[in-house]
Amino acid sequence: MKKCFYLFIVFLLTPSSNVMAQRFKAAAILGVNASQIDGDSLYGFDKLGLTVGARLSYINNTKFDLALEMLYSQRGASSSIFKSNDPKKIKLNFLEIPVIISLRDWYIEKESYYKVRAETGLSYSYLFGVNTPGFDATALGKSDISWLIGAGINFTKRIGFSIRYTSSFLDIYKDKPDLITFKSYFITFRSEYNF
Repeated sequence: MKKCFYLFIVFLLTPSSNVMAQRFKAAAILGVNASQIDGDSLYGFDKLGLTVGARLSYINNTKFDLALEMLYSQRGASSSIFKSNDPKKIKLNFLEIPVIISLRDWYIEKESYYKVRAETGLSYSYLFGVNTPGFDATALGKSDISWLIGAGINFTKRIGFSIRYTSSFLDIYKDKPDLITFKSYFITFRSEYNF
């Protein structure tokens, strides 16, 4: 019985011609988020934060690819709604996991890569830190789900740049029914290094 099990595992892991045509590509990401929160009585993407992480893309023979990212993402807003404790900013730290579909174009045959891409997808974020003194972090929900849209360009096969807009489906507060909306959204500017 053990031999059959091992043969089955070997069979699953043995590459076929179809599997050989499939590839995975990794990239390192470093960038900045410009974020704000609806409902804080302020306008403008005035809270800057770091975004850093990695991207794993499933590449096939079409112009479409599927990617999974894991990011450390700083977000928040300049805050005037919490004047009692006089914080100047709401600083939120998230672990962000976007799932993205990309459409690639402008193939550079000499170096075998696509120069531009448009992308859309969904992102799950987990709030693990609030760095604002006097701010009641217990009133915030830990999970966030967002939609995103963006575009990217590769200057070489290895080096690229992208811009992305992400907007939350959910309110940040879990226990504030008096706030009609308190949703996070942000623009991300990212440099990318493809391995």
